Amino acid sequence: MKEKLFISLLAYVICVTATYSQAHIILPDSSQITTNRDSLDLLPRHVPDRLQPDFQDSISPQPASHIHHFHNDHGIPADSLQPQPQMILWKLDTRTGDRLPAPSDTLLYNYQHTILPDGQSVAMGFLAPLGSPAFSKIFADRPETEQFIFNNAYSLYLKNPEKVLFVNTRVPYSRLSYNRANPKLTREERFEARLTSNFGKSLNVGLDVDLINSRGYYNSQSVKHNNFSLFGNYISDKIEAHAFMNVGSMKNVENGGITDEQFITHPDSIEQNFTSRDIPVKFTNTWNALRNNRYFISGRYNLGYEDTPTDSLHKGRTEFIPVASIGFATQYTQQHRRFLSYDTALVNVNGVEMQRIDQFYANRYYEGAVDDSIRFTSLKNTVSIGLREGFKEWVKFGLTAFLEHDLRNYTMSDSAGGPGMMRHRENALTLGGVLNKQQGDNLLFNIRADLGMLGANLGEFRAMGDIETGFDIAGKRTTLSAQAYIKNLKPKYLEENYYSKYFRWNNNFGDIRRVYVGGTLHIPFTNTTVSVGVENLQNFIYYNQDKQIAQKGDNVQLLTVRVDENLRLGIFNWNNQVVYQTSSDQEVIPVPKISLYSNMFLLTKIVNELTLQLGVDVHYHTKYYAPGYEPALLQFYNQREKKIGNYPIATAYANMHLKQTRFFVMYYNLASQFMNPKEYFSLPGYPVNPPLFRMGVSVNLHN
Repeated sequence: MKEKLFISLLAYVICVTATYSQAHIILPDSSQITTNRDSLDLLPRHVPDRLQPDFQDSISPQPASHIHHFHNDHGIPADSLQPQPQMILWKLDTRTGDRLPAPSDTLLYNYQHTILPDGQSVAMGFLAPLGSPAFSKIFADRPETEQFIFNNAYSLYLKNPEKVLFVNTRVPYSRLSYNRANPKLTREERFEARLTSNFGKSLNVGLDVDLINSRGYYNSQSVKHNNFSLFGNYISDKIEAHAFMNVGSMKNVENGGITDEQFITHPDSIEQNFTSRDIPVKFTNTWNALRNNRYFISGRYNLGYEDTPTDSLHKGRTEFIPVASIGFATQYTQQHRRFLSYDTALVNVNGVEMQRIDQFYANRYYEGAVDDSIRFTSLKNTVSIGLREGFKEWVKFGLTAFLEHDLRNYTMSDSAGGPGMMRHRENALTLGGVLNKQQGDNLLFNIRADLGMLGANLGEFRAMGDIETGFDIAGKRTTLSAQAYIKNLKPKYLEENYYSKYFRWNNNFGDIRRVYVGGTLHIPFTNTTVSVGVENLQNFIYYNQDKQIAQKGDNVQLLTVRVDENLRLGIFNWNNQVVYQTSSDQEVIPVPKISLYSNMFLLTKIVNELTLQLGVDVHYHTKYYAPGYEPALLQFYNQREKKIGNYPIATAYANMHLKQTRFFVMYYNLASQFMNPKEYFSLPGYPVNPPLFRMGVSVNLHN
């Protein structure tokens, strides 16, 4: 099946190449640059040199001679591709229609690291298999809770219109990536493909495929993801249109965690031969299944005037100068979650006969096999109007206002668990705006606010600001930025109302209030970045040690300090990321004091065409009461029984680039071969994968 799929995709690439080899590029002309409305990092950032992709640093119109490419300290293009000025990428702000400059997805540095769950943050909590539920142990890295709260555990793998990389390319472009870990019985594999081409200078259409199949190194822990996305854009002087469609499904076999940690920590004490799949687990024949379908379309009409440049380079040519824009966007979302178990063999617990899975839960609100189901739909319609920055020399900022209406529907089993269904509908009307300055060298800023006007989010409020300045010292750019936000967030409907076999609640929570202030300093001479942030949270919603949803009425403060330091001596490199966190209430927001990622490697060209990165990296954090995972809720909860940490998860790897191809081999969980006791747990009851080899390849085709 996989071979046939690969051949079909390759045939498609060849056909597109042959048919549309004359396609042309058009550079996006958006001058307003913002980012995700819930992001702290609102301004476009220059990626540190070693991580910098090879892409244009601005998506404003400019002559080709002004397009430049970033290189690392070795003089090697940081992108794994040869310079490709004929292709640019951006992301989209779905509310305002602004296009946001985005790096390419073809980085060479640490390619092998990006395919691991561990590689998505300095410290991650996950169940072990690729594609399993996960969260960042760095609190500042966690996104806001989604309306469909079951999506949070899969946020690393969800596809939505704000994540997709839109493209304009002069020639058809394809990227085919495949990685896997042996042996066959426990194999993990992921296949990704991107196929995109321009049809003329204005229209681009593409296809993204993301397939994950993890059989699991522990019993009853397989994962299967199928994601298919179509995307496209039409860009001209006056019209900017984007479309995106995703059909996705995720299925996770649940085992509830292992029942005896001795199999991991002291395997020699087990007086028999065993493999990781022989380790006893809590339950079997149990599944979480999630479906996500998204349909999005947006358009923006630019108002402006024709201008004739007076400089010799553009003399005699007219140029369209956008002054203002009117936009709209429509997004329809269908989401479905089902928790199902056939682990129904009868067992006797303290004289009470019950189904095997029932013994792990204090409450049962209906009899029979577990079959909890919930559906959610959302229809968003947004209109916006904007004034462009820089259309006249005296216009020093851009201003955009938007109005969004969201119609939400929920359907779930009623409280008795019978055949009837409980239904709820709600509306939300949001008014917001963006004030920004993204042109110039000395001062950039982005201020964004939105207010709930009617319906379920009446009184909800966000105000976020990001400001950056910089100065040159000895020809090197030192940057200083500050970020802040104030949020008054309404509880999500499913945080207040939920019915299932093992959990049921009807809450009346207060608004969540969050205040954050922080700053970042980048020092180019030492290649050091230091960031500090302080947040105060009131009425924070979490899952307590009884696995029940709860709200903390008092304030909780969180301090985060992060230092990134990259050292180099010739071909020897040592990159480090260290995060210090402290929480005023570890029972509400538990965080490790110290988390670090350290990567020691050699980076060089063996021959003119082959670049090699050879090294060892490690993830580590101090011991703390890491959250547990509850399959019936598909949530992480604050347990107080087992501390996790003080154990390195190390990987030895060789990462290579040959022409248009990246490939790697790695040996994961290396430290467990030498350290005793072996405590390679990511979460209580959930060890990471045992030592294993993984290999992967990614081929980029520009035809």
